[in-house]
Amino acid sequence: MNSWFWLAIMVVLLIVEVCTLALTTIWFAGGAFAALITSFLTDSFAIQCALFVGVSAVLLLILRPSAVRRFNRRRAKTNVEAVAGKTVRVIEPVDNIANTGRVVVDGMEWAARSNSEGTTFAVGDNATVVRVEGVKMIIEKEDSVC
Repeated sequence: MNSWFWLAIMVVLLIVEVCTLALTTIWFAGGAFAALITSFLTDSFAIQCALFVGVSAVLLLILRPSAVRRFNRRRAKTNVEAVAGKTVRVIEPVDNIANTGRVVVDGMEWAARSNSEGTTFAVGDNATVVRVEGVKMIIEKEDSVC
């Protein structure tokens, strides 16, 4: 009877993993598989549950980090991640004290602030994106970026 339970749990977890590709539920499916095998050896549901939790935890904590590194290695930077290091053109004076500034990068307009409090930018200046904080680009003079 318990074997059907663990088989159903494993199938559901595998379906969820295939739909999400988050590398999360696959480890619990491994735990369900271990519990399924154990269900043929013992009728103790407590032992099966303990094995499910233990195997799932070990797989999640030990194998997931290396799997995430391996599968995300070739992931291309998109959207905000791809903007850091790009050159932008100032279209509204950037002044942190006045809380003003807009830039254009890749045809998109962004609010901008200087990375250094005393540094301002005039319309037409070029700058380099240091990072993005929320909806604002943090920029520096082109020659000050390493």
